[in-house]
Parts: sequence; C-alpha cells; structure tokens
Amino acid sequence: MIPAWAYTAAAFIAAWLVLYLVVRGTRGPLTVYPFLLVYRLRYSRAPYAPGTRARLIRAYGLVSVPLAIVSAALFYYVSATLFVGRYIAPTQAASQEGFVPLIPGVTVGLNELIYILLAVGVAVLVHELSHAVVARSVGVPIRSAGFLLLAFIPAAFVEPDEEAMKAARVRSKAMIYSAGVAANLALGLAFMYLTGYLAAHLANGVQIVSVQPGSPASHAGLQPDMVIVAVNGTPVRTVEQGLRALIRSGAEGPGAAVVTLSVLYQGVLRNLTVFKPAGYTRLGIEVVQAFSIPWLMSFVSAMYVVNFGLALVNAAPLAFPLPGFGVESDGGQALREALSRFRAGREAAAAVELLTLLLLLSLITIAPVRLP
Repeated sequence: MIPAWAYTAAAFIAAWLVLYLVVRGTRGPLTVYPFLLVYRLRYSRAPYAPGTRARLIRAYGLVSVPLAIVSAALFYYVSATLFVGRYIAPTQAASQEGFVPLIPGVTVGLNELIYILLAVGVAVLVHELSHAVVARSVGVPIRSAGFLLLAFIPAAFVEPDEEAMKAARVRSKAMIYSAGVAANLALGLAFMYLTGYLAAHLANGVQIVSVQPGSPASHAGLQPDMVIVAVNGTPVRTVEQGLRALIRSGAEGPGAAVVTLSVLYQGVLRNLTVFKPAGYTRLGIEVVQAFSIPWLMSFVSAMYVVNFGLALVNAAPLAFPLPGFGVESDGGQALREALSRFRAGREAAAAVELLTLLLLLSLITIAPVRLP
C-alpha cells in the first residue's frame, strides 16, 4: 500500500513542474527554478541622512559583529559535540540528535508545519530588514528586494548596490552581514524567555502522543490525544508532576501495579484503570506537555527554535549549491570578505564553507519535530 505522504510528494513535484514550465521564458518580476521561486519587488532605498537614526543603527551593527561570532562559535560547538557523540565516541543520545530537515509528512506534521512556516516567514523578514537598515546606515543603498519560496519554505532577500558594497570598508561589510544574525539571536532569546514563562502558566495536563501496542496502557484503553489530568486522584499539570505521580504509584518500575488515570478526551473526563503486571517496567505511553492555549505555545516555541536555528546556521560559513546559482550564508560572506585581502584567501574561505557544509550534512537526522 502506498503511504499518504508519497501521494503528497508526487502532487508537490507535479505542481512545481507545471509552474516551472508555465513561467519559464517569461519576462517579469517572477522567476522559477526547479523548486525555487523568486519574486523581485520594485524596491530601492537610499542611504540614511547623517543624524541620530543613522548613528543608532550603526551602533547596532557594531554590536552585531561579536554576536555573530558567538553564534558561529556556538554552531561549531554544538556540531562538534554531536559529531564526536555520533562518530568518534558513539552515544545513544547523540546518534538520535542532529539537524532535522523539514520534510512534510516525514519529520513535520501538518500542524507543526503551519507554525514553523509562520515562524520562518517572520524570522526571515526581520533578518533581511536588519541587513537593509544597517546597510543604509553605513552609506550602502538598497537596490532591490523580494521574496523566495524554496520548495515550501518562505524567505526574503535584499540586494545592496554592488558597487557601493565593493567600495565599503571591511568593518561596514561585517556589520551588514552580522545584522541579520544578531536580530534572529535576539528574537530567539526573547521567545525562549516567553516560552518558559507561558509554559509555567498554561500547563494543564500530560498529553499522550502514542501508545505501544500490547502494552498495559493499550489494554486499558488509553489512546493518543488523551490528556492525563490526575493520577490516583492526585492532580497533575506538568510532565514532571505526572512522572513523579506514576513513580509513587509503582507504574514506573518492575513490580506489578494498578493505577487510575483521570483523562480528558474529546471534552469528556473519564477514569481509566491500568493494570501493569510484574515484569513490565512502564505503562507503554509517550507523552508531551499539554497547554490550555496550544496554538499560542506552538507559535511561540516555533519562533524560539526557528530564530535560534537560523542565527546559528546563518552565522556559520556555509555555501549551498542550488540550480543555476548558490546561496552563501552571512557567515560565509563575512569570512570571504575578511580573507579576500590575503593571497588565496577566497580559496581558503571556500574550503571552510565546503567543510562546514559537509559537517552539517553528516549530522542530518530524520526525527519527528514536535511543538507543544
């Protein structure tokens, strides 16, 4: 039997093929490559006039440079830790962790995909706007801007004037390249705090996401999407509280146990008694935190994860080859400019970009992405 995701993938590829054949060869703001759509806006902006606004934005650009360096260092630290744990001194945790590609129906469900795409749209818009304002503050005009659609991932771009960019000082270029990374890092930190704050106030139970077939939980009638709100009459709001209550009841351990779970399912509160025979160490359920406003928690946590991920990956020197051209990260462009004054500096930068790309690809893992 052909899985549903295969039909979705076939329809997706067919739609892109039709779009490519229709738009190919036409003149206008819309350009289509295989799995890449580019729409250019009629957008141009002159540099800011000297004044307080330009000075404040330049100050932000200066602060952005060390923040981008810290982000790149953090990327390499995380990558090196995962690489050692996967290939040099293998650990079970490291073998299951890594960089997860967004593949609808495989790593990302429809519900998670919606929030992640919204977060990507906001993160990229802020990222590119930061590039634009810092460029204008150091005397580099913006020649054009537009939007991208890479497969199903939305993005945006700004194009500074090439001649003015070439003539700019290395420090100014570093400020421009670093501005987007710093903006995403700041957003990531802000939404990390907001995620923790909301999680503490909106937690309202423990949601079951999967039930192991043939397990005590399965025999008791537990199902995915049920929310456990009490264990043996003791209310539980968080996963930690639920785990402690299960341990006290004997449900977590080798001995036999009987535990009564109060669950909410489709608006109805029910009590289900689970019998765990001796020899079973667990009830056989996988759970996540449940919240009273789930959509808000999903969006806030997606903003936290997406902005941090974008800051780290974009700060690292990377180059991604695409049909017809390549995409270079901000870290890659900054490194190329920094080394361009040295003999074979550009070749050295390209080598670092290639090695970093290979490192990232070696840490790709296929695992489900779950948001609260």
